Amino acid sequence: MTNKIIEKKYFIKILTPFFLLGFLLAGCAAAPPGDAGMQETPCEDCGERGEMELEISSEKIYREWNPAAYAKWDSSALFGVFPAVRITAEAPEKCRFCHSFSAEALDFELAQTEENLFTSYFPKMRRELMIPGAFVSEEDSLWLTDWSRALENTAFADSLPLSNLSPWLSREGTEQLYPRPLPYELKNLFKQLVERYPVRYLSVPLFLKVRIDPKLGKSGGYEWTILWTLWDVRYQELVFLIYSEFTAETKTRVPPERLWAMPFRTRLETMFTADFSQIENH
Repeated sequence: MTNKIIEKKYFIKILTPFFLLGFLLAGCAAAPPGDAGMQETPCEDCGERGEMELEISSEKIYREWNPAAYAKWDSSALFGVFPAVRITAEAPEKCRFCHSFSAEALDFELAQTEENLFTSYFPKMRRELMIPGAFVSEEDSLWLTDWSRALENTAFADSLPLSNLSPWLSREGTEQLYPRPLPYELKNLFKQLVERYPVRYLSVPLFLKVRIDPKLGKSGGYEWTILWTLWDVRYQELVFLIYSEFTAETKTRVPPERLWAMPFRTRLETMFTADFSQIENH
């Protein structure tokens, strides 16, 4: 089966001033069941409308918390929301339910999932989109693109670039409390950002890859891989990092044409609900 591969790198450079509006107009990419977007773009091959049920398998995960950063947590601080730095969306050339699937739709779905989670836990926290035309000025578009590229290529764990997944794959199945030291280059990048934009925290999905497989489960499924990070840029610390990889297979007739980030929400939520006293570094 030939796969259609759509890779999005340094998405900041091409984002419209308010990307949420654009995605909302893109049909059923992000629309909930039964809303106007779905009705205007009917899909005879998408099965019965209803709740999509997924079975998760082949899961790999690595979690890392920084207790020192949590001790300074400010639930009313200014929070910067960064778009995913690198996204790869793969789908078969012939896929009856992949009409809404794209790198842009994945980015929107992930951002919406993150928004819902943070709003429920930190309602006083002001969140700003770190994209040109939103919180970031249009004049800083090129600067932010260069900043994103530098962030991705900066050495971090095991002296490898942040874009390299090897450190987390080698630690698969591990969760630990660790005030991981940041190299000078990374601290300097955060210092540059704070000097221009007074954000306290910055969420950065560094890597996201989703591959649709219509043969999985009852109505198709997908493989999900993500490296999601949260930084205290004012104090130049990593708050936490999560690497998550799994296969999601449908258990019902509703195909995975939307809500791809739904299983990741519970895994991201764990980073805020874990009891540190019960975590043993291993």
